[in-house]
Amino acid sequence: MTRQRDLSCLLLAALLLVYTVLATWYSLVIPLGEAPDEVDHFGVIRYIGQHQRLPTTEEEHEAVQPPLYYLAATALTFWIPDHVPFATWANADFDLGDPRAPRNLLLHPAAEAWPFRGWALSWHLVRLISVALGAVTVWAIFHLGRELFPERPEIALGMAALTAFTPQFLFMTAVVSNDNAATALSALVLWQVAVLLQRNALRASRLALLGLLLGLGLLSKSNTIALVPVGGLAILIVWWRQASRQVRALFSSWLIALGLAAAVSGWYYVRNLIVFGDPLGLSFVLATNPLRPDPVTPGVLLWLVRGMSRSFWLGWIGIELDGGLYWLINALCLVAAGAFLTWLAARWRRIATYVRWTVVMLGLHAVLTFASLLRWTAIVGGTDQGRLIYPLMPTVMLILAGGLLLWLPARIRPWGAGSLAAAWLILAVITPGRYLQPIYAPDPTVEALPANVSPLEVTIGGSLQLAGYHLENTLVRPGEKLALHLYWKAADRPEANLWTLIELVDENGSFLMYKDGSPSAGLDTTDRWMPGRIVASEHRLSIPEAGQPGTYRLVLRVHPAGERTWLPLTGADGTAMGDTFTLAVPVEIAAP
Repeated sequence: MTRQRDLSCLLLAALLLVYTVLATWYSLVIPLGEAPDEVDHFGVIRYIGQHQRLPTTEEEHEAVQPPLYYLAATALTFWIPDHVPFATWANADFDLGDPRAPRNLLLHPAAEAWPFRGWALSWHLVRLISVALGAVTVWAIFHLGRELFPERPEIALGMAALTAFTPQFLFMTAVVSNDNAATALSALVLWQVAVLLQRNALRASRLALLGLLLGLGLLSKSNTIALVPVGGLAILIVWWRQASRQVRALFSSWLIALGLAAAVSGWYYVRNLIVFGDPLGLSFVLATNPLRPDPVTPGVLLWLVRGMSRSFWLGWIGIELDGGLYWLINALCLVAAGAFLTWLAARWRRIATYVRWTVVMLGLHAVLTFASLLRWTAIVGGTDQGRLIYPLMPTVMLILAGGLLLWLPARIRPWGAGSLAAAWLILAVITPGRYLQPIYAPDPTVEALPANVSPLEVTIGGSLQLAGYHLENTLVRPGEKLALHLYWKAADRPEANLWTLIELVDENGSFLMYKDGSPSAGLDTTDRWMPGRIVASEHRLSIPEAGQPGTYRLVLRVHPAGERTWLPLTGADGTAMGDTFTLAVPVEIAAP
């Protein structure tokens, strides 16, 4: 048994090492601010560092979130000065409804590039906190599995590997998000609940540890409140199983665990009551989030299940697995769930009492978590994100690994666990190259101008050149889109982040529509361009519904981002062209 235990610990160490390498790789592939609410989470950290207090106003969207993650991140990064003023640039070309539009929410200037400095360095350091919390989650899930199945270490290793190599788990633990603290502390609490039930003793040290973890969980995210009744009920079960059921012992045990949890986290909820008028700050949340206009219907529930069943494994704006993989993974989950429940039913009276009670506690936690999610879904939109149920990761992975492995003969069970881990690892390894980099790092350069491009030699501000253009469609109707392909070249690496203002004007010079954004149409910023490389861009210009039929022209101007200083243009022969360039090809807007 000792040799088997030593081998499982060695394998766990190797698994954690591989996870850490993968999560760090993901954190470098995912541009800053592209993950769910990451800009807002990092904004809270900067606010605390600059003002030495928690935010209380709508200037920080995540101000109502419990502060543990933000305080830890601030302690790690407060000493790093900004190398350039902190700013995030919204991508003007982002359009979720247009499949040809870029999927990156933000533009990423050279200030974010390696070597990291200032606020970019702070941001990446905070991401490493998330990586560490992910490792804690994997470690805790392994120990929960080993607590439940001490004679079957492959179950614990399978649970840990499935967690560590789930692409969305790697995605989330690679970015700035308090979800990572909530997930890690949920896993730790559920493990300690299993330990408490297995030891069947109300020792003060064990109760204090449980209370400390509960308190830290309550300081990480409000959805960890579901852990409180689980912990309290586990204490009641252990007390009930004692030979002498002294009521005083029960209440003193609750006092130690729940009292310590309240002592650790209570100050924050009292502060919310004073500042926002309720302990959870719901009034602030309702004031700063789009509310659901309609009641929850079967259609909404179907939308919720569909979103959860995809984004739990990998899913965010523009990022998704191949459709067949979702079907395969979810079919595997259904088979595993059926197999696990069948295994429990067949052996319920034979398995250890503490295992039965732990399964009940995990089920209670799942019910409370889903009930909270449904309540939240009835209030706001955008709740179909798998990360919102990541506190259930231990339970999900227990069902998945247990259902697929427990029925196997003992001699081949390790091979089954290894095969599962290998399949998930392959998916984790291919995800950055196949599903992330094509979204976040598409190469906008071309070797030469395509044959259908009208060549130009217009120099802009001395460092940028408009090398050519192609108008894909010259006849459009109101509500349609005009596709303008522009080709750029940097003579020198531009020091500033330049933007292009494109206007569609009528014959009198009055503009019908405009778009102001990066010359690369949202793919990158000019301060990262390499001299001599041709940068191709496709600008998708929406024609307003109110557009009147007639002949129009496209005009271009270039300016530093955030300024309205137009850069001068010169022709191929050095002739000054002012600050506005008009394309020679007219655009016709036809009647609807």
